[in-house]
Amino acid sequence: MLHKIFTVTAVSLAMALAACGGGGGGGGGGGLGLLPPPGATTAGTATAPTIKVNSAAVQGDGPYAIKPGDIVQIDASGAVEWVSAGEEITLRNPEIGSSSWKAQLVNGSTQAKAFKVTARAASSAWDINFEIAGGDARNGSYSAYATNGTRQTVALNFDVGTYEWTGSGIATVSGSFVADANQAGTYLFQSNRITTAVNTARFRVGQDIVVGAFPFGVTQAATESFATQPFVASRRLETNQAALDGTFNRFGINVGANASTSDISQLQISGGGTTLVRCTDNTIYRVDNCPAASLKTWNISPGTLSGTWNMVDPAAPADAALFAMARIGNERIFLISGKLNGDPKTAVFRIGLPESTQWPAGFGYGSSTVGSWGKVDVRATESFRDVVSQDGSISNAHNTFATMGSTGPLSMRGISATGSDPRSYFAMQGSHIFAIVGANSAVTGTNGYLQINLMD
Repeated sequence: MLHKIFTVTAVSLAMALAACGGGGGGGGGGGLGLLPPPGATTAGTATAPTIKVNSAAVQGDGPYAIKPGDIVQIDASGAVEWVSAGEEITLRNPEIGSSSWKAQLVNGSTQAKAFKVTARAASSAWDINFEIAGGDARNGSYSAYATNGTRQTVALNFDVGTYEWTGSGIATVSGSFVADANQAGTYLFQSNRITTAVNTARFRVGQDIVVGAFPFGVTQAATESFATQPFVASRRLETNQAALDGTFNRFGINVGANASTSDISQLQISGGGTTLVRCTDNTIYRVDNCPAASLKTWNISPGTLSGTWNMVDPAAPADAALFAMARIGNERIFLISGKLNGDPKTAVFRIGLPESTQWPAGFGYGSSTVGSWGKVDVRATESFRDVVSQDGSISNAHNTFATMGSTGPLSMRGISATGSDPRSYFAMQGSHIFAIVGANSAVTGTNGYLQINLMD
């Protein structure tokens, strides 16, 4: 007769934690069999446990090949003690009973890993072994820069469809995401913060980068509120200071409680990543054509966090910012997100793309600061965007490009007002990112507008 033995071991305690907790260490190995503890006999032992994967019974001696995210259930014929072990394996939503073990198995590695669950009774023990395929290569933590003026970390797991946003002074936000059934490669964040008719909190993934939108807290709000805003997140930030050198076209927005402004310029980093010079003139010049009086210099030093860099005006040390340089393949992306010095209610965001003589054509997807999500078709002299807004309305836009003249940036374009629409914008493009910013003018809907697309 089996005696009820259910000891809360370190492993079983970890499995009983919150939905995304748990895990174990050590290895697996062996097949399913009778392993009596020292001094025990096998006479009169209970029958072997039954095993289900995603509710379907499995047969044989194992090890059982399963995918990351599969749900395993093991039912014993009586009360047992459960012990599990598996390097880099996390248990999600574990349910541990005296005679039943159930959990979703998540592989934190891209390599296949062994995992073992042992069911141990007074006179019997069974090892149930699994071989879990490698996890999705896109899984992991990404450093995110958002247009609401926050820097956060978003952890994504594509095997189980979960996300978690964390950041200093910011409440942790977790939930699930699902693939967009109507747009391959696009994913939708699921969140109770989303109350609009259409969920435009979506994202796409490139090489070590995520571009999309999420319902972030509104910096300017007196009470807690949320708005779907763009972000760029990277898991490959440049840590070599000398590799920062280059010339970048920069789009910036300052979003305040009463007004928003756009900032369009070009900057250059040189001296092995030690000096940043930006043209601050109202006319958009290339740095090498900028009037000397409009050139401003910052000194660069490593930030306290890996992959971040301090830029400080030596003549006015209060004029400082923390930036990062994300990489998509061989392309670098300049990023700043924060609060305006002296005004914590104003959100600051900057994105810079390398200056280039190229203007590649292609398709991309992305979000804007007005909460829309769209597909862009970028061509040599024009672009088209098909848009879905949060109220469910569908629209499209057609932009005609104009070069910036002999003294302006080479990979930036102007978008002039057309017909009865008085608004004007600027566009810039790199190998992987296409962005549009509103002109710095008093026209409603222009100043402070930003659109960021990840190109296919």
